[in-house]
Amino acid sequence: MASPLPVPSPKDAEVKLHTGGCHCKRVRYEFEHPDIYAMAVVSCNCSFCEDRGSLNVYTLEDKFRFTKGSADDLTTYSFGEGRIMHRFCPTCGTTFGAAVPRGGIVVINTRTIDGIDLQRLQLYKADGRSKM
Repeated sequence: MASPLPVPSPKDAEVKLHTGGCHCKRVRYEFEHPDIYAMAVVSCNCSFCEDRGSLNVYTLEDKFRFTKGSADDLTTYSFGEGRIMHRFCPTCGTTFGAAVPRGGIVVINTRTIDGIDLQRLQLYKADGRSKM
């Protein structure tokens, strides 16, 4: 069966536990994902991602957990067909990423991952602009 993720994990990739959260620490999370630096990180050029500088990784919903706060503590925004629920902290404005409820996918903005070194990311440029 094909992976529902836009960037599938290599079959034998070692899965790690990554943590992160917003600037004010109101909401924290953890998720299981292979080494962030060993996989492509999506740099989408849609108006939304580009305006916010989002650099995204994807995980399945069951591999993502809030460790402080919950999805109810976040503000959401969607546009177009409303398939993607972009999520923000209402206190500090941090852009977390998004939820894709019908796909069971969570999008994580790598800028919110603890200790991330942006210079080490392998960026994959996605043309989200033409799909809107």
